[in-house]
Amino acid sequence: MMKTKQYFKYSRLFFLLLVIGAGLMSCEDEDKYGKTAADSTKAVIESVRVMENEEWTPIVQVRIGTAVRIEGNNLENVSAVYFNGYEVVADDFTNFGKTYIEATVPEETPIGHQVADEAVKNTVRVVTDINEFTSALNIISKSLNISGIALYNSEEATVPGATTVSEAELGSKIQIQGAGLDFVTAVYFNGKQTEEKFISQSAGGITLHIPNDTPLGTNVEADADRNTITVETEFGEKFIYSFVIKGNPPTLAEVRSADGTEVITTTTTFGGEVLRLVGTHLETVTKVYCNGVEMTEFTAEAETIVLTLPADLPVGSAVKDESVKNTIRVVSDFGEAVLNLEFRGPAPIVDRVSHTLAKAGERIRIYGHNFANVTKVVFPGDVSVTTKGTGEEPETGTFIINEAGTTIDVIVPDGGDALPGALYVEAEADNGGYSYSYMNCKDNIFISSFNSNNDAYKSGGTGDISTTNAEIPSNEDLFWCTKPLNIRTFGDFGNGVQHHGLSFDATSNGEESLGSRKELSFAFNPSIMLGKVSANVTSCDNLAIQFDCYLSNEQSNKWQTGAIRWNLGLGGNEVTFTPWHPEYEDVYKEVDMSFSEGWKTLTFPLKEFANAGGKDVSDIMTKVTGKNGSFMFVFGNFDYPAGSSKNRSRGEAVTNQLFYFGNFRIVPYTKPVE
Repeated sequence: MMKTKQYFKYSRLFFLLLVIGAGLMSCEDEDKYGKTAADSTKAVIESVRVMENEEWTPIVQVRIGTAVRIEGNNLENVSAVYFNGYEVVADDFTNFGKTYIEATVPEETPIGHQVADEAVKNTVRVVTDINEFTSALNIISKSLNISGIALYNSEEATVPGATTVSEAELGSKIQIQGAGLDFVTAVYFNGKQTEEKFISQSAGGITLHIPNDTPLGTNVEADADRNTITVETEFGEKFIYSFVIKGNPPTLAEVRSADGTEVITTTTTFGGEVLRLVGTHLETVTKVYCNGVEMTEFTAEAETIVLTLPADLPVGSAVKDESVKNTIRVVSDFGEAVLNLEFRGPAPIVDRVSHTLAKAGERIRIYGHNFANVTKVVFPGDVSVTTKGTGEEPETGTFIINEAGTTIDVIVPDGGDALPGALYVEAEADNGGYSYSYMNCKDNIFISSFNSNNDAYKSGGTGDISTTNAEIPSNEDLFWCTKPLNIRTFGDFGNGVQHHGLSFDATSNGEESLGSRKELSFAFNPSIMLGKVSANVTSCDNLAIQFDCYLSNEQSNKWQTGAIRWNLGLGGNEVTFTPWHPEYEDVYKEVDMSFSEGWKTLTFPLKEFANAGGKDVSDIMTKVTGKNGSFMFVFGNFDYPAGSSKNRSRGEAVTNQLFYFGNFRIVPYTKPVE
């Protein structure tokens, strides 16, 4: 048990009393204090001193039984000294002279409430045959002390336990044991004075209760007061005793929003979210854990803890210890409490899918954000892949998330290619994200055979337009998607080479300032395309054109030049797609220019088309009926934005390069409501 004595410090009050005491002199001389001492034969007290460090040091407060030196003038004729009115005659002086008297404050000296005459309380007085002189002096008990705290076993007990204790709970009946306690007028628990009347009081003990409203934890105003009992005498003397005051264990009832208005059962963590924990006895909480991680930013009061969640709080599968997953735990010196709260990471967001017409057994890549905690990939028809792989490449029945949480690679499971709809990635229950509803739209293909008698025909500087036997790397070892049944191809015009029996004519665009360009184009029937649209889709903004493509190049497999253009027969080009261009900033910019993962799907939302964006499907259908549209792949030089000579760019020269296209389809471009 640690005990600490703290004696009452000198205060200005006693200096003031000293000055007032000088005014009580029984002398007729009205000169200043110093002049009186020097110019008369009357006894005067200038100061009272005690021996400290081998020197007589002035004091304003002294304990009973202490040797003192009274200094002044004309003290050799003093017949008696009175401490609080108690007489010490000259024969009992230890030593004396003209300017001093040395004596001991008698242990019989009355102090505090023992002094019957308030006029002599806290004074020292000298008496001669000529005069009396009184000076202020605070006289206190011989030894104010707390030796221990004894605990009563019950409220009815009249005798405390035989041994002292180092801690007790709020409301406990205790006895403060020590010396000089009969002069105590105030008791403080953790710095707060009790208002309860003492049950009993004597020099050796005070019996009372530890108040139930004793401040604990963060409610203790001064750190030095925490876990202490302090007694104070009527003289202002204090003694501080170290003692642990035990509160009730904390409880947690619920979690609310930062302003306290909304009860929360789940929370999504982005970092900086503020929660308000509601319970009881929370002011003593010293630690808070969420999902097993200790929090550093919180403030605790009696019934609330305001907590700020960190950005790196692990959630979902990132929590390795299942026993602490989705829990808040608070800890104090008096116990702990646990409350369940579902911590979610930010909801997964699917931006796009690398191939939307992949077949079962083929690998696709899902692009987006917040994938770190994804536990399931669900294909249309509720066909799920629920096993998270551990390697760099997925196996059948597994999916792989990259370190940044921005891509998911998964092999399409059996049945995952059967029904059209949206793909769904799930992190927790009711916490997931959908792709656009453009998966598996086989029935929406409007160009597949490239047959002029069916769905497309030659237009512009092209040769034959149909092939089924192009030699395209399939990436079968990594399961990436392979080519469609029928494809369109074109290659390096610059050298007039032939690839797979196909040759292409060079056609100049006649714009000398931009140089010559080569192009592949074919015509199609927009009415057939729009006829594939579901009757419940009325706005062009909810549609997109897609096709699958691949770029083969010995050096890079990377899109380095060229452009794609659409024309719906409404007059002029609808959109120019140039992802390689350094100034290109349209919605297609997110498309990866690399084809290292094999065939990919390109998506062109109709809301970005110059003449179709914002229009009704029925209105566009009326305008394109009987007209032809065109798709063009241009290999040449372009300005960006259109019509601006400032940003013209030639791209990079490409040789021995083949472009392949197929499975042109119109698809829904909306996401299910999440």
